[in-house]
Amino acid sequence: MKRLLSVLTLCALMLALTACGNGNGASSGGASSGAASAGGEISFDAVYQGILDAQESTDELIFFPEEGADAIESLYPGLTALDPTRLQLYLPPVTGYACEILLVEVAEGDVDAAKAILQDRIDSGAGDTGYPENAVLWQNNAQVQVQGNCLCLIALPDGYTIPENVFALG
Repeated sequence: MKRLLSVLTLCALMLALTACGNGNGASSGGASSGAASAGGEISFDAVYQGILDAQESTDELIFFPEEGADAIESLYPGLTALDPTRLQLYLPPVTGYACEILLVEVAEGDVDAAKAILQDRIDSGAGDTGYPENAVLWQNNAQVQVQGNCLCLIALPDGYTIPENVFALG
């Protein structure tokens, strides 16, 4: 099983590197979803990178950004209906694995609803009877953090660290 996961991860990494091989991917026009504004907006890109940099494990975490509304809605029912200002979802190359990072900014009045949706995702994973080892990971290694109108769901495998305040990383 570990060998299969290693091979799939290697293939996914090679595919990602191939897709990113034609430049740095930065856009010169418009504001990116992770750019910090003069008003002190939290940089989602910096938070995400800070989470990865905070890991002491020698095994690198590999995530792919997911932008499809259907995929987001299937994992977080009701979140897109809140019309988030910004949303970045990172998933592992192997589906069904208890490992993901979601960063979302919602309107001030929607923070509690968004927090409930993210907590439902954790509770759903923790109740997964098909994959009991994943259920344990969701129970023990997943949490929701909130700062202002920004929320982060972070679920990491055993051996990885969830920073105490992910928003301090951005």
